[in-house]
Amino acid sequence: MAMLGRGRRRAAAAARRLARDAAAASPAAAAAADLALDRLSDRQLELLAAAVAAGGGGGAGAGGGCVLVEAADLAALCCRAWRWDDLEPDQLRPAPHCAAVRDPVYHCANPYHWSRLCPLESPPPPYCRFPKEKLRPEDRAPSEKKMFPGSLTTNGEGDGFGGGRVWCKLAYWELATRVGRLFPVEAATVSVFSAPHAGDGLCIEALAPSAAHDAVRRTRPKIGLGVTLSLEGDTVWAHNRSKAPIFVNSPTLDDPDSRAPLVYRVPPGYCLDIFDRSRAVPDRCAEGPVDPNSVRISFAKGWGPKYSRQEVTACPCWLEVLLAPCR
Repeated sequence: MAMLGRGRRRAAAAARRLARDAAAASPAAAAAADLALDRLSDRQLELLAAAVAAGGGGGAGAGGGCVLVEAADLAALCCRAWRWDDLEPDQLRPAPHCAAVRDPVYHCANPYHWSRLCPLESPPPPYCRFPKEKLRPEDRAPSEKKMFPGSLTTNGEGDGFGGGRVWCKLAYWELATRVGRLFPVEAATVSVFSAPHAGDGLCIEALAPSAAHDAVRRTRPKIGLGVTLSLEGDTVWAHNRSKAPIFVNSPTLDDPDSRAPLVYRVPPGYCLDIFDRSRAVPDRCAEGPVDPNSVRISFAKGWGPKYSRQEVTACPCWLEVLLAPCR
């Protein structure tokens, strides 16, 4: 009985912390919390309080443990109460690092095991457009040049895709210098992060423990949990798990009738379909400098003609996702 009493007291304390956090955020968050708290068990309350306190860091999957519930609407309520108070239910997408992502019965109510869909209906900010004719050859990302074995992109390593299970290779760049070797990816999901304890994947600190440039040193801490890439059928999704926005340029997000490629800003906690093979143009590489199978992601810093950085190679920390060629 004493142990049961301690458990109930812990759950009650967790519920009070959760209610305070939601009330401090907004009236809408507080209202959602009131609805959610009444439907959670003592154990679920303790797990949820720990996940919210971690704020996406620490614990299982570097976002706290799963909080399993049977009702999908309860998971959405928790996301509205403790992460996005203006959330609509159809804006949620499970984060690939969540252990319950493929569970046929349960849903996860940990708000940090979800991403919010990044809307593309509204035009991006003006700095997100940059004309191809202004790209100087020396400033283009290696994937924006024609790809041959031994190019700067592969650094003499060849394309290496063949018929194997590797679906992409990652190249990490600091300004115009590539850091480390190409990182082949076979698993359906891969994370790129700066903190060594953030899990499995490409750890930037392991590639280069120190940075020579001031801009790189200032940007690296903002990467944190970084970005998780997920291969889902013929699409590739990017989930921004850092505390800063990421900026994405992908040929399948460009307007095919426009000469101006687009760079999209993806806020923290949001996700974006960054590559869709159904929209890829296999012979596009013969028509210009852009490789149709490459996506560029800059951490924390955007680029474009109305921005201080004109080209992606001026961004302190960025990632090149070299996808296996469309066949």
